[in-house]
Amino acid sequence: MIKKRVFVFLGVALLALAIVPLINLSAWNGPKKEGQEWWSDSVLYNFDFASAFLGRVFYPHGISTNPSQVFIGKDDWLYLGEQYEKTVTSRRHQPTALDAEAAQVIASATRSWDQWLTLKGVRMFRVMLGPDKNTVYPEFLPDWAQQASRSSTDTLLANDSKGLYVDIRNAMRTAKSRFAESLYYKTDTHWNSLGAWVAFRAFEAEIARAEPGLRLLSDHEVRITKVNERQGGDLAKFLRLKETLRDSEVVVDIVSERPIEIEQYEFDTGRLKKAGGNPQIHTARQPLLVKSKHALNDKKVLWLRDSFGTAMAPFMAATFSETLQIHYESADTASLARLVDTFKPDYVFVTVVERAARRKRFGSLPPLIFSSEKPKRFTSVSHGLPTETHDLIKTRNRQAYRVAGADPYVTFSLDQPVRARDVSQLVLDLNCGEKTEPVKVQISWHSAGREFSEANSVRFTTQPGMTAINLTPLSSWAQAGAVTDIRVDIDSASACPIVAISSLELGKDAGDQSAI
Repeated sequence: MIKKRVFVFLGVALLALAIVPLINLSAWNGPKKEGQEWWSDSVLYNFDFASAFLGRVFYPHGISTNPSQVFIGKDDWLYLGEQYEKTVTSRRHQPTALDAEAAQVIASATRSWDQWLTLKGVRMFRVMLGPDKNTVYPEFLPDWAQQASRSSTDTLLANDSKGLYVDIRNAMRTAKSRFAESLYYKTDTHWNSLGAWVAFRAFEAEIARAEPGLRLLSDHEVRITKVNERQGGDLAKFLRLKETLRDSEVVVDIVSERPIEIEQYEFDTGRLKKAGGNPQIHTARQPLLVKSKHALNDKKVLWLRDSFGTAMAPFMAATFSETLQIHYESADTASLARLVDTFKPDYVFVTVVERAARRKRFGSLPPLIFSSEKPKRFTSVSHGLPTETHDLIKTRNRQAYRVAGADPYVTFSLDQPVRARDVSQLVLDLNCGEKTEPVKVQISWHSAGREFSEANSVRFTTQPGMTAINLTPLSSWAQAGAVTDIRVDIDSASACPIVAISSLELGKDAGDQSAI
């Protein structure tokens, strides 16, 4: 009996191995990947057709064949699965202590970027959160996926003391009752053009509070012209049902006397890529400059965005004459600083989907702003007096120290405590004897009764001589209280074997108008 079952199993397996290649070859229309040939295993034994078949069988019963990526809600609404930012479990429970800690780090970094951009001449910095689909349409979630009363997004926004985040969730929830059409696709993770307009309308109303002179698009200029049928979106694709399922495409037009015409350029080369019309623009991985004729405002925007910016791009182009677009994951700290310095934007905006707003990338700090000269309008507030050394020995002339260990540093006590609001610059005069190569330095600070820590410090590389550091973008400095002591660590002893710090002082640059 057992032998018979084994033979039956082997027979079925061999039959499948014979039939599957025939099915795939009958549907093969040439290589889909470079180097792929009809006799390759990826062609002969591709079981996608079976996945699609199973998807069609189970979908009407609300069963997902790929639950880690997509699950099926009520009335055929599809939602993103647990694989992406743990979108299911993170919403079913109240925010944790780890969520609160991450929110503090990200909010602090966001404040630092705001200060840094202000010093670079940027008039406004804002982060727009694109709500997750289940935030706006929770009523179509299955009963087992119902959400907690508070979310991680609430925790993040609670730490935004400067109003740098634009929360459009309520605007989206309110707007969905005003339209017969949905604001999101049923079979896709993204909002449609109508949802993008509702989001942009709420966003522009918020930024206009900071810039009252901005001209805004109005509801009279944006109209729904028709609703077309389209095939399924990215969530349907996860179920291998993209061609099977259908969705609605809400067509939205911007109506104006002078239609918007855009030109798309490679920012780094200046090469014209496309011209004409005002189409949606997919996320750029390299800086893409969009110039708009007849835009409402002659303003330059550096726009860090994700795929939620695709449907929003026409509204951005209609509002601002130049938008430099790039995916935020493709713009690290150094490249972002370069874009700010070269493009010189009036505004910097970030558009990020809610579930991705807590990624580690958003906790990164801006680059340090320092120069090799004391600011011309510098006013000293407090001087540092050396009170302690470590792994340093006085030289014979007693004007300098010789490094004598792996952790050399000098501690300075300030002649009077200083608060962040009273100073914006730290000026240090460091000499390394005959050495002139760059030196890695760490500056730490603390208030009375506290210890030095990594959290209250900053690292940088500088040339021996005078170094003036702008402290304004450092959120840890802003929260330090009354600082009484400064420590200077030499992190590259080989570059500075002889250490002489002739002066350390804190003060204000009269030309710096930014406020902490």
